[in-house]
Amino acid sequence: MSNTDVFHRLTAYGSFTCFAPTNEAIQLYLDSLVIKGVIPQATWDAMPSDKIRDSLRNVVVMNSLLDGTEIDKVFQVSEFPQNNEEFNVTTMADRKISVVFSKENADSCWIDGNCPVSTKNRDILCLNGCIHEIGYVINPSNETLGGTMHKFANNSESGLCVMGKLIEACHLVDTLSQVRDDIYEKLIKTGVINTSFDAAASHFHGVPVPTHRKFGFTLFAETDDFWAKMLHKDIPDITVQDVKEWVISQEFYPEAKDNGDYTDVENVLNQFVTYHLLPYRLAPDKLVIHYNEKGYNYRTSKSPTIPVWAHYPSMGKRRLVRLWESKESNGVYVNRFPVLDNGRHGNYHETSCSMENEGIYLNTTADSKMLKLVNAIIYPIDKVMAYDNHTRTELKKCRIRYDILDFTQEMMNNDMRNMGYNTWFHYPSDEEYRYFDNLYVNTRDTYFYVLNGWGSDWPNYQADEVCTEGNYDCTWLVPPVPMDGTYEIRMGVSTESSWRGICQIYFGTDRSNLVPQGIPVDMALGGLYRNLDGTVYKSDIGWQAEAADDDYNAEVDKKMRNKGFMKGPEYIVENPGSSETNRMQEKSTRRIIVRQHMKANENYYLRFKTVQDLLSKQLFIDYIEWCPKEIYDNPNEPEDIW
Repeated sequence: MSNTDVFHRLTAYGSFTCFAPTNEAIQLYLDSLVIKGVIPQATWDAMPSDKIRDSLRNVVVMNSLLDGTEIDKVFQVSEFPQNNEEFNVTTMADRKISVVFSKENADSCWIDGNCPVSTKNRDILCLNGCIHEIGYVINPSNETLGGTMHKFANNSESGLCVMGKLIEACHLVDTLSQVRDDIYEKLIKTGVINTSFDAAASHFHGVPVPTHRKFGFTLFAETDDFWAKMLHKDIPDITVQDVKEWVISQEFYPEAKDNGDYTDVENVLNQFVTYHLLPYRLAPDKLVIHYNEKGYNYRTSKSPTIPVWAHYPSMGKRRLVRLWESKESNGVYVNRFPVLDNGRHGNYHETSCSMENEGIYLNTTADSKMLKLVNAIIYPIDKVMAYDNHTRTELKKCRIRYDILDFTQEMMNNDMRNMGYNTWFHYPSDEEYRYFDNLYVNTRDTYFYVLNGWGSDWPNYQADEVCTEGNYDCTWLVPPVPMDGTYEIRMGVSTESSWRGICQIYFGTDRSNLVPQGIPVDMALGGLYRNLDGTVYKSDIGWQAEAADDDYNAEVDKKMRNKGFMKGPEYIVENPGSSETNRMQEKSTRRIIVRQHMKANENYYLRFKTVQDLLSKQLFIDYIEWCPKEIYDNPNEPEDIW
């Protein structure tokens, strides 16, 4: 380390966690390189060249350090992630590493699976960091999802040979081999894009711009054992044609084409394969995000309470994949649809779940065969995963709530979701460089920020918010609906700040010609008050505190809906672990912004444009809800308060 510039960085301000390999650990690493034929002898003096010596030193040093340059947090063993989960900070080599705990001894753990943490020399606190001694060098794999599936396709012993063949047949290997956007990296390094943003009209001075734009993927893959059982053939003999014919026989995608072109998104095999792929790298702790759901306290407990979910559009033809975890599920499932105790006096726990709605269990334990790659996570599954009529019908029965950050895969792939600490980011406008695939930052004067309020006790769903300022104009490509029908779209707003502004919202399928939706939305208007630059005015939207009379509460809800408002959900609490929910807070409301017929195979856009000349006024978005007419306008069973 002393022969690198890292030494000087570690004497400066920061919060660095160091996993320091012993002399013996480094020697074992060099021995392994001899066995692999990388170097001729296991000594630093016998390196074939200075370049190789420097490269290996870089591996040892940069992967031993969690980058504490921009954060105020070190990781003692008591603050390590849960079993088999990743640290929410990358190493200084910009890699994610995980921790595994022993079943027999709670004090024993390993970094990245094979690097034991000393039980004696650990939690050594320094002025700007913490040191843990480890018994092997951390050296994460550089394998990509594309390269890995290519190898698996040619190895009948890999356990995922069939899925490898399917991915190759759809010509997805190159796409799944992407790691990062090299053009963006160059623009950052050459100063074309400033690494921090400072606008006089903004409240957020010096907020950093992401230094990377990484790509990420998640693959849910049926195992070879599954295919051998379904097709009654030995694994080496199973062909792509066999799988395609089986998929057709199951009628998962009756409207898809059998045209022989597996690269076509309308092709039946392409639709089957791409539904297994998400353009998000979802580590176990990010499949669903626990933070401030009612009854859960991230500070004191890691056990799930009421259900937590996420809905992500798949690759290829965009379709929804639901991820779900609850106390009753005992793990994360794909496409689970239980019955909930969701009455006004219910607890929102699962009361039952039929076998057909159970979903697909994702094994994330240390004993699982889950694979963590540089750009992806692979979750082997033992049940077929398909966007069949049953799945779409069940999704159509659900009110779907999205954290606004889930609309853009870049947030997850670049470690801006579920960070475990408070931090903010600013993003360049599309005129400088388009950072997001599903978001258009339309003007250079759009100061687009994301605030992660983890630990700040904001009333935000999962702690995050978009808080855009300036002469803003931005447009999202939103997730698809599961089936054709009439839907209502709502927007979660908190009037906690006096900086909230007024925006016009547009919606439609033609991004260049979207239709305005009603009058502009005043984001300073809460249930009881309008909070404007520190001056508080009365609100007339009809909000009233909850009473003991359910009929009275239902009448209040009805009057608010008539004015385009709803109370916040009972699901979200402001202070994790508390009993005060968004529904109890006048500052937390939902705005009904769209109500219209929507088609499952259409792309829809939401545009938010300021109607004020005050550049410091904010666009605030916390979450967005999709609610089908069968729920919000049901004469027999009113929509639940959760």
